[in-house]
Amino acid sequence: MKLITARAAALSALLLGPALSPAQTGGAAAPTRPGRAWPLTRPEATSYLETSRYDDVVAFMKAMAAASPRIHLTTYGYTFEGRTMPLAVIGAPDASAASVLKTGKTRVFLQGNIHAGEVEGKEALLWLLRSIAKGERTAWFKDVVLLITPIYNADGNERVNVANRGAQHGPLGGTGTRPNAQGLNLNRDAMKLETAEGRSLARLLNDYDPHIDVDLHTTNGSDHGYYLTYDPGGSPNTSAGITALLRNDLFPAVTRAVKTKHNWDFFYYGGASSRGGERAWYGDLDLYKPRYTHTYFGLRNRLGILSETYSYATFEDRIKAAYRFVEEIVNFAAANGAAIRKATAAADAEPIIGTEQAVRGKLSRFQDPVPVVLAETREERNPYVPDRPMRRRVNGSERVETMPHYGLIEPTEMSLAPRAWVIQTPAPTTAAAPAAPPRAPGPPFGPPRDPGARMIASVIDRLEAHGVRYFRTAAEMTLKVERFRIESSKQEEREFEGHKLRTLTGAWQPFDETVRAGSLVIPMDQPLARLAFMLLDARSDDGLMAWNVLDPVLGQNPGPEFYPVLRTMESIAR
Repeated sequence: MKLITARAAALSALLLGPALSPAQTGGAAAPTRPGRAWPLTRPEATSYLETSRYDDVVAFMKAMAAASPRIHLTTYGYTFEGRTMPLAVIGAPDASAASVLKTGKTRVFLQGNIHAGEVEGKEALLWLLRSIAKGERTAWFKDVVLLITPIYNADGNERVNVANRGAQHGPLGGTGTRPNAQGLNLNRDAMKLETAEGRSLARLLNDYDPHIDVDLHTTNGSDHGYYLTYDPGGSPNTSAGITALLRNDLFPAVTRAVKTKHNWDFFYYGGASSRGGERAWYGDLDLYKPRYTHTYFGLRNRLGILSETYSYATFEDRIKAAYRFVEEIVNFAAANGAAIRKATAAADAEPIIGTEQAVRGKLSRFQDPVPVVLAETREERNPYVPDRPMRRRVNGSERVETMPHYGLIEPTEMSLAPRAWVIQTPAPTTAAAPAAPPRAPGPPFGPPRDPGARMIASVIDRLEAHGVRYFRTAAEMTLKVERFRIESSKQEEREFEGHKLRTLTGAWQPFDETVRAGSLVIPMDQPLARLAFMLLDARSDDGLMAWNVLDPVLGQNPGPEFYPVLRTMESIAR
């Protein structure tokens, strides 16, 4: 790590204010053992002018593991460019999933840098590892296992540019990029799973099954005075018990603790604006969609949490905010582990068969107005990008304004959750057609010729990646099913994440259907039923249909009369 020059130090003092010690930042206290020099993170070593690169992160994690027998390192997958994705496991005998699960403890997953320009979570998690290595967090691990991945978007992290992140206040040495090396946004990939990173994350969730999942971000710019805002995932389909635990218990406890200890204000994600002609605090409607990682966590019956540090606070303060947030989440988990495990187990066991689930929604307001903390910002010259000035939060300018809070998602369209979804295996080809060579057991490694077979192969691929259970019918059977008769099938004109999202309109209609042997069945008496519903329903705006996974059939011209996935309330034996 390079030493800062006198000029850089002066510039840092001018723009960022006087540097605080690691103890002052909340990153780590002074060394507990005399004579021990604890490593600094790259921001600390450069007076917060630079952020850590991939090699810095890996080296720092290895140093902390070498310093503490409590910290175990492993990897859980690969980025698109082939970088290993590091994972620190603390609170179990070793880093294996089997060892972690055997502890029976509350498992907390902390993820940083999904957007590699939003680097504060990455740096905060390195601080946390140092604090653990120094023996400052021993009490946590009586009932908690931590799973820490500081650098999720490692490829984007290495694409450092001083012009990235616009008006954000530092680091002046630049940050990485929002998308990964494919140009895809990893925080839009949770459902479609077409990135190596997304597949790696899904595997981690299936293997380690954390009870709490925290995704650390930084805002792109909004009007408020909070050092950090948070969101519980807005899907109306998330288990009510999970949502209540977050809104009624965890978030209030974390907010109170940070206010009491540091006099900093945290609040729900959003911003103050006058859109729609009403001055109010507005959340983000899109966050109800499980393409967003924290909402996806919620549909897996886990406590999914998004945090956003305030981009106009200094780089140092943003790291402190992320650090204090995860610190208090883990404090809560250590004190309330039994309640957390009970809530997630109840959500896993909660049946949704025969219930109406939301497929679309709108933003609605809470009953009561809320006091909102606002603060002034001022424009400052960026010495390296003179045509793109930074904005800086003016500390001490806070004021409170009471206003309505639009932060709930109200369902606008509902659909019935069946007992099972069924996808017909393609009808046999004619006798004149050449016989296909036999395939080895397991997924196909080349696309089948038949459109229906290609679609089923893609569906199976996603189900297996998500961990959703399915089976094939052993024999032909007649079932009472519902088919979705398609009235319209439309695609967006503009691409989004490489896709032209599809929307279907129509209605479900009853049929007696002869289901061929080998057809695909996805039962809904499983823990991931909520996720399976959003993946497979005909009108889901974030399912396999929307993301074109079913287009081998739906994309034909002319298109089919019926949606290629059936739903049934009948029990189907394996």
